[in-house]
Amino acid sequence: MIDRDRLNRLVDILNEAKLDAVFIAPSSDLKYLTGLDMKPDSRLKGALVTREGASFFLCPSLYRDDVESIRGDIPILEWSDAECFPDAFRRGIRRVGLPASMPRVAFTRGIEAGDMLDAVEGLNAVCVNGFTLLSPMRSVKSVEEQRRMRHASQMNDEMMKAVQTYIRPGICESDIEKFIMNFHESHGGKPRVPGVATGVNSARPHYARDNNRAVEERDIVMIDSGGWYDGYSHDMTRTFFVGSPTDEQRHVYETVLKAQLAAEAVVRVGAIPREIDRVARDIIAGQGYGDAFNHRLGHGIGMDGHESPYISEANVTPLVEGNCFSIEPGIYLRGKFGVRIEDLVMLTGSGKEIINLFPKELIIL
Repeated sequence: MIDRDRLNRLVDILNEAKLDAVFIAPSSDLKYLTGLDMKPDSRLKGALVTREGASFFLCPSLYRDDVESIRGDIPILEWSDAECFPDAFRRGIRRVGLPASMPRVAFTRGIEAGDMLDAVEGLNAVCVNGFTLLSPMRSVKSVEEQRRMRHASQMNDEMMKAVQTYIRPGICESDIEKFIMNFHESHGGKPRVPGVATGVNSARPHYARDNNRAVEERDIVMIDSGGWYDGYSHDMTRTFFVGSPTDEQRHVYETVLKAQLAAEAVVRVGAIPREIDRVARDIIAGQGYGDAFNHRLGHGIGMDGHESPYISEANVTPLVEGNCFSIEPGIYLRGKFGVRIEDLVMLTGSGKEIINLFPKELIIL
């Protein structure tokens, strides 16, 4: 079913941006607007919305049964393999009455550049990058979206409680990965492949398990678990110690924790992401590890695991009520080990809310 409030807000955005239309291809943007969870493939499909509010859904005949939930909410423009999508797209454009001369049409994610150019061939249209067009809407979570995100994070907390009892010397990173994925799947979630890095591998922020190292005595285990429950994301990182940490490991952990807590403390409606990032970065740099914190402090989260707003030195747009994002400083000492601590923070009508409740204090297994 088309969300009419979201559709109306999108029309306002088109007018503010002086765009004549946007084509929303299969992506989380399409799901946000229509509820349709479709995947891009060789047959172009998606919704076109104009600045006057006219719209149509371009649908290959092959997928007509997949769009029944929106039939009646939006005109369905079917096309067959005999017609090909560029002709169908232009047929739809004529139907909604876009300007005959140089219409400005934005395209979201989910469409390849070649398909986009084929679609507008002969229209004298100006193609505009629409990848972030819906970000102002999507970054402000409704009360219902906030509820779903709390639930997703609660399940991630429960997973972290369970996995800490599973970690022991001798098991491999892949064993821990399977445990995490099985937990989420058995509780109704849709996990992404978690980041599980042990020992020296934890010094690689986005380690991709290319050597499947086994846990050793007096080891370090970094777990970054994300995925979806009821269509909304969770994301949390914790770093565990198998046996007593070294003095250096303990100092690094305490530095990251101090930076993480200090950054969370300054989060509020109206805060500037660059300034929040700077709070954490200054603490880490002050201990001599500035070069070892080599990524932004955080990212927005919602239907996608990474979305607006980004908590980085480049972002000077004030935070608003409804934003949800991660705070995840880290220190990565190449060839030795790494530590990262990540929570999700949500700005609600009641203020700031940390929606991960699993402990952040140093845990020795």
